[in-house]
Amino acid sequence: MLATAFILIFAAIFSLIVSKYIPKISPNYVSIFVGILCGLIPPVSQHVATFNAEVFMILLVAPLLFYEGQATAFNFVRHHLKVIVGITVIMVALSTLLAGFSLHYFLGLSLPLAFVMAAISTPTDATATASVSEGLELPKKTNSLLKLESLFNDASGLVLLQATAVWLVLDELSIQHIMTDFFVSAIGGVLVGFIISMLLMYFRQHILRVFINTVSIQTLIYLVTPFMIYIIAEELHLSGIIAVVVSGLLHNSEERVALFADARQNFTAREFQRVFADLLNSLVFVVFGITSTKIMLEQFSWLNISLWGLSGLILYLVNLLVRYCYARFKLKENNLDAWLFAIGGVHGAVTLALVFTLPGLGVASEHFNLILMSELTLIILSMLVPTIVLRFILPKEPNRAETLAKLDQVRSEMVQAGIAEVHKMKLPTPITKLVIAYLKDQSRESTLKEFTKRWHRITRLPKIRNSRFQHMQVRIFQRCFFAERAYIRQAIHEGKLTFEEAYFIYEELLLAEALLIDPYNEEE
Repeated sequence: MLATAFILIFAAIFSLIVSKYIPKISPNYVSIFVGILCGLIPPVSQHVATFNAEVFMILLVAPLLFYEGQATAFNFVRHHLKVIVGITVIMVALSTLLAGFSLHYFLGLSLPLAFVMAAISTPTDATATASVSEGLELPKKTNSLLKLESLFNDASGLVLLQATAVWLVLDELSIQHIMTDFFVSAIGGVLVGFIISMLLMYFRQHILRVFINTVSIQTLIYLVTPFMIYIIAEELHLSGIIAVVVSGLLHNSEERVALFADARQNFTAREFQRVFADLLNSLVFVVFGITSTKIMLEQFSWLNISLWGLSGLILYLVNLLVRYCYARFKLKENNLDAWLFAIGGVHGAVTLALVFTLPGLGVASEHFNLILMSELTLIILSMLVPTIVLRFILPKEPNRAETLAKLDQVRSEMVQAGIAEVHKMKLPTPITKLVIAYLKDQSRESTLKEFTKRWHRITRLPKIRNSRFQHMQVRIFQRCFFAERAYIRQAIHEGKLTFEEAYFIYEELLLAEALLIDPYNEEE
C-alpha cells in the first residue's frame, strides 16, 4: 500500500512539473501519459496494488468535490435548484435509459450489464472540462451549468449504479426501490453535510474569538473535513458525495462572511485548495493511465478492443445526443450553446471511481474489465472531442503571452521604482547592493549563477544579533515596497494595467512585506 501511494504521488507530481514545460497540452493528458509509462514499466506496475474503490473515493474524489463546492457560491446554487434537479435527475435518467437500450440493441449486451455501463457514464467532471477548454472563452452561462451539473450528478449516477449492479448480480430490479434510495440518499447527504459543516463552522468561529493564533488548528480542521464528512455520511448509508459538496458550499459562504476575521487562515485555505486540487486531479488521471495499460497488456485482442471501443463510442454519442436535446428544448438554449453544453460534459474522476466500486458490489471480473475499458474509451472521447472541436467554435482568451509580457514589463519598471528609492537613502555600498539584489528577485531578473554567489556569500556571514540593525533592514524594504505600490497604482491610473492584471503583482508585494515583518523570520 505504501509503495502504491509513493508511486502514484511521485507520478502525479512529476506530471504536473512536466506540464509546466508544455503549457499548450492539457495537464490531464500529461498525467495519463505518465500513468501509461508507469504501467509499461514492469517493476513499477508490479508495485502498484489493485485500486481500492473505497480508498479511491475517500482520498481522491471526496476532497476534489469538496474543493469544487468551495469554489461555488452557496447563493448561486440556491437560486438554481430547479435547473440542478433537471440536469442531475431527469437528464441523467434519460441518458441512462437511452444508453442502456442502445448497448443492448447494437452490441447484444444483456440489459443489466448495459444499464450498469450506462449508469456509470452519466457523471461529469468540471475540473476536466476546465482543462480541455483552457485558453478559450466558454460562455458564462454554459460554464455555470456544467459546473452545477458536475457538483450534483455524481450522487444520481452512484444510486443508479448500485441499483443496476444488484440487477446484474442478483437479477432483481425494483424501480420503487431505486427512487426511494435516491431521495433518501440525496436528502440525507444534504442534511449530514449541512449539520456537520454548521457545527464545524461555529466551532472554528468560536476558537477564532477565544485564542490568538489558530491558523494551524484551523488548517488541520479544514484538511480533515471532507474525509470526515464523507465517511460519516457513507457509514449512515447516505450520499457522501452530496455531503462533501454541501460542506464545500457552506465553507464558501463562511469565508465570504468572515473574510477579514482571520485573513491568514482564509489565504492559507485558498492556497491549500489550489495545490491539493491540482495534485488530486493529476492522481486520478495517473490511475487512469496505469489501469488501462495493465488491462490492455493482460487482455489484448482485436475482438476485445473492438468491443471496448464500440461500447465507449455508443455511450459517448448517446450522452452527447441527450445532453444536446435537453439543453436545446428544455433549457431553451440556442443551437451553439446547446452543443457547447453537450460537448462540455467531460468525464473523469467520478466515472473511474464508480467503476472501481463494482468488485465490491459482486460484479464478475469479465464484466468489470469490459465496463472499465468501455468507460475509459468514453473518458478519452469526452476529453478528445472538445479539445479539438472547441478550438474551432470558441473565441480564444486574450493572448496570454502578450499579457504575461506586459506583466513582466510592469514588474520590471516597478522594481526600478524600488531601486530608485534605495539610491535616495544613501546607504553604505554593500547594503545598497544587497537590497537591490533582493528587489531584482521580484522581477526574476537574477540568474542562477548570481543566486549561487549570493547564497554562498550570505551563508558565510556571521549572524547579526543587533535588533536595531534588523529594524533598520525592515524599514529599508518597507520604503522600497511603498514606492513599488505607488508605481502600480500609477500604472493602473494610466491604463498600463487592468485591476485584474495588477492583482497578481500587488499580491506578490503584500506577501513579500508580510514575510518581511513576520516575527518568525527574525534570527535567533
